Amino acid sequence: MVAQSTMESTAQSPTILFMGRIFDVPWGGVREMAVGLLRAAAPLCEAEGRRIEVLVSRRGICPVTSPAIREVVLPKLSWNRALWDHVTVSNYANTRRNAVLFNVKLVLPERLQIPGFTVIHDLMYFPQPAKYNWREYLLMDTLYMRWGVRRTVRRAPFTYVVSEATARDARELFPEVPAERFIPIHHGVDVERWGIRDEKAWKRMAGIGVREPFVFYSGGLSRRKNVAVLARAFARFLAKHPDYQLVITGGAKPTTRDHQLRRALNMIPPGKIIRTGEVDDAELAALYQHAAFFVFPSLYEGFGLPPLEAQAAGCPVICSDATSLPEVVGDSALLFNPKSRALLSCMESLTHEPMRRELIAKGGRNVQRFRWESTARKWLALADRVHAAQGASR
Repeated sequence: MVAQSTMESTAQSPTILFMGRIFDVPWGGVREMAVGLLRAAAPLCEAEGRRIEVLVSRRGICPVTSPAIREVVLPKLSWNRALWDHVTVSNYANTRRNAVLFNVKLVLPERLQIPGFTVIHDLMYFPQPAKYNWREYLLMDTLYMRWGVRRTVRRAPFTYVVSEATARDARELFPEVPAERFIPIHHGVDVERWGIRDEKAWKRMAGIGVREPFVFYSGGLSRRKNVAVLARAFARFLAKHPDYQLVITGGAKPTTRDHQLRRALNMIPPGKIIRTGEVDDAELAALYQHAAFFVFPSLYEGFGLPPLEAQAAGCPVICSDATSLPEVVGDSALLFNPKSRALLSCMESLTHEPMRRELIAKGGRNVQRFRWESTARKWLALADRVHAAQGASR
């Protein structure tokens, strides 16, 4: 059993117990958010005498090092992730005083007896017929998350949501929960990180066949990402612009069978599409920096970080007008209806250098609205509110 930490908060603010199971995976949007949040929170906590304990199942996977952050290893008792969440974490957390638990993965441990809160990234586990008409995740995962999220938002005094659009979805899906308990806090974007140029990383990409000019997409291949629309538009785009490639990075294959995506990708001639699979941060930055433009055709997002990453790297963006994305990009990207054929005309527009330069400038201004330091300050303040509200009710 892990001994109780001696690093209790030196101030009135509670120690934050940060459930870090997300660090078991090497990449992904939720992991990116967790890393950005911890990196920004660390210097704030150092300055204020606060403490964060990152709870992990194996040593050495917490990606942030700081005097304010302590990695606490709580070994898994079995392959069952839910057992670790609901039993192992609860057993440790319940021994703590002046602490608040935070789970970046939506669901609070069922046996938790101290204050706690979570973040809702999106609500695709729940049916929303006006936005989509399919099930995105495996059935058992879907049923578990519907049960867990609903119980969590009812229990927690406040729930962190990543956008105003996601807050609206939550308020519609959970009308029994007071609307003011859903607290929108935008993600940040690390402008300096995406602006670093690494010629070795670019040479690695060139070594697998990437050539300029190219259209770029980074992200998953699930149905909601709508990559089939991009593939079909690019196949038509090639008729007038045969020198372009389409570069896709991220998921090596769809998370579910997607015959439309397979057929659309097959429309593109060999040599005109490059599938990179996973890339590291330097390679991803190099692709953003060298792309003619970045396309994000998603049908549903809780926030939508990749367009901001592209803009931070100086890449013009074409983006769907669905859900949270207009909130994130505003007028700094070309927006299109992802269920229409309008993407092709947007792509044509960005073959003209004046339009590219205009969007690069707008994108550079837009990313200034999204700073991880601001996100971290709001998150720390919310942790204090949760602790005060739930502690007072016990």
